[in-house]
Amino acid sequence: MKINEIGEQALIKEIAALTASTADREGVGIGDDAALTRVADGTFVATSKDMLVEGVHFLLPGITAQDLGFKALAVNLSDLAAMGAKPRHAFVALALPAGTECEFVLDFFRGMMELAKSYGIAISGGDLVASPGPLVVSVTVQGEVRREQALLRRGARPGELVCTTGSLGASAAGLALLLQDIPCSDKVRAAALQAHFRPRPRVREGLWLAAGGVVTTAIDISDGLLKDIREIMEINGCGALLYEENIPVHPAARAVAAAAGRSPLDFALHGGEDYELLFTVPENAFDNLARAYTEQFGRPLYTLGRLTGENRLQMVTKSGKWEELVFAGYRHF
Repeated sequence: MKINEIGEQALIKEIAALTASTADREGVGIGDDAALTRVADGTFVATSKDMLVEGVHFLLPGITAQDLGFKALAVNLSDLAAMGAKPRHAFVALALPAGTECEFVLDFFRGMMELAKSYGIAISGGDLVASPGPLVVSVTVQGEVRREQALLRRGARPGELVCTTGSLGASAAGLALLLQDIPCSDKVRAAALQAHFRPRPRVREGLWLAAGGVVTTAIDISDGLLKDIREIMEINGCGALLYEENIPVHPAARAVAAAAGRSPLDFALHGGEDYELLFTVPENAFDNLARAYTEQFGRPLYTLGRLTGENRLQMVTKSGKWEELVFAGYRHF
């Protein structure tokens, strides 16, 4: 069977089963946002690795070298944020076409350092190799977390609320602007492209949520809300019911969608790379958590809906109609 016939997630499950005998029995391996490996009593190293491929994850010259460096680190830090881990180190490998300008590479690291400095992260090593094309970026990040505070994808139960740390769809709107000639104001264009090129990983928010002790599962919204909520559903054997009126669509996504004749909800549900945290909490814990979060960060948490006992992903529209939701965003295979 070919990869495009089985799909990415099914193949990952096959790999996890094949390599299970090598797994760290005290930690967490394949299947979460990051692996956890014990290094001392109660303290675990969280390790995550992501790869960005030219033509798949970014377009040149559509993105600058500095923005690419910033984003390459951001998408990895988002995985640590979803685990409630404090970032410490990053390791960077680049596969470069021979004609790449040295200044491009240095600008890449300058952009990466902008984000690294804000979180006290050391760029601790990596590798440079030749590529016949395309340009490939591979980043590994490591952080630390107490085992009892680590946020995992497993642990949710039906009845719990599905929440997120921010509005959705802006990055997908930015990508749409890069791919199509969509008329919009300079302000909207700048906001959408900023979200796409320089996403802000919710590291501090993840640490705060982990310390609170009431979050039952977490994942970062990298592939799109519907795809990522499906991950939570499958791992925990439950369903989800969302409410259209609760979906926090970013203003830039609304503006770009209107100009393009598209539904802003499509950007929010199916568009990827928002890098907000998607998490679940018991209903009786949400009000206190949301109040404290707003006091801490100056912005609200959002409830999208709740988990159910049925293996279905549904949404109640603003008109009161119940709809089945199927992810229609980008898939690698």
